[in-house]
Amino acid sequence: MKKRRNLVIGLIVLAVLLARMVSYRVRYNEMAVLTTFGRADERSVKNADGQGAGLHFKWPWPIQEVARVYDARVQILEDQLEEQQTLDKQDVIVSTFVAWRIDDPLRFYRAFGNVDQAERELRYRLRSARAEIGQYTFADLTNLDPQRLRLPEAEEKMLGRMQQELDQQGYGIDLRAVGIKRVILAEAVSQKVFERMRSNRQRLAQRARSEGDAAASDIVAKARSAEQRILAFANQRAEAIRAEGDAAAAEYYRVFRENEDFAIFLRKLEEYQKVLGNNTTFLIDAGKGPFDLFGQGPAAPAAGAGQPEAGDRGALPAGVIE
Repeated sequence: MKKRRNLVIGLIVLAVLLARMVSYRVRYNEMAVLTTFGRADERSVKNADGQGAGLHFKWPWPIQEVARVYDARVQILEDQLEEQQTLDKQDVIVSTFVAWRIDDPLRFYRAFGNVDQAERELRYRLRSARAEIGQYTFADLTNLDPQRLRLPEAEEKMLGRMQQELDQQGYGIDLRAVGIKRVILAEAVSQKVFERMRSNRQRLAQRARSEGDAAASDIVAKARSAEQRILAFANQRAEAIRAEGDAAAAEYYRVFRENEDFAIFLRKLEEYQKVLGNNTTFLIDAGKGPFDLFGQGPAAPAAGAGQPEAGDRGALPAGVIE
C-alpha cells in the first residue's frame, strides 16, 4: 500500500515536471521570445500584439526554450544629474528622463537580449540628445512668462533625435516621451542670477516708486487747483451775496432815515416779541433799554379816587411786566 502511494506521488511529480517542460504561460502585460535550438523567428514571439496571452506549449529543452520574457508596459528611465551649457553660456545642471517600451520583441532580443543592456544604450542616447539644450538660452528653459518658455520644444527635439537614431539601428524600441525633469543652476551661477534678479527687482521697485510719486504729485496739483477754483467761486459768490445784502440794508436804512422814530419803535416791538414770546414775569427798569415804552403810561388818578383795595391786583405799577 505504501509503495503504491509513493508510486502515485512520483507519477504526479513527473507529470508536473513534464508539463513544465512542454508548456509555459504568458501574462497579458508580458511578451515572450521562444527559441528553437537557440534561434528565434517571427513565430517565436508570443503576445506581441496583446492577443497571445495565456498558456502555450513547446518542445522540451534543448529543442525549444523560453529565452526572454519582456514587460510590454511603458517604462521610465531617469538619468543622473549632469552639467550642461546653454546658448547664453550659462552652466546648468540638468536631470532628464525617457519613457519607452518594447515595440518589436524579436528585434529587441537580437539587439540587446536583456533590458539592462537596453537601458545602458538609452542612457547613452539620452546624453547625446541632451546637447539640444545648448540651442536654447536659460530664459527659454525657465521663465515665468509661458509665452517665452521653450522647454516643450527642446523636449520634442530630443525625442525626435533619439527616436531617429534608434530606428536607424533597428532596436525595436518605441519612445513615448523625453523630458527635462530638473534644471538647477550651479552655485556660482546661482549667486550671479540672484544678484541680477535682485537688481532687476530693485529697478522695478524704483520705477514703481517714481511712477507713484509722479501720480501723487499730479493728484495733489489737481486737488489744489480744484481747491483754488472752489474757493474763488465761493468768495465770488459770497461777495455777490454780501453786495446784495448791503444793497438791501441800504434800502432799509434809507427808509428808516425818513422816519427814525417810527423805525426805532418797530425795532423795539421786534425785541418785545423775542423777549416776551413766553408766559414769563420780568421785573425790569422801564426807563432803560428798549423797555422804556412801558414807562409811558396814562397819568395816575387823583388821590383817593379809584384806589384799589387790599388784595386787588388792579393796575400794576410801571416797570412790572407779566
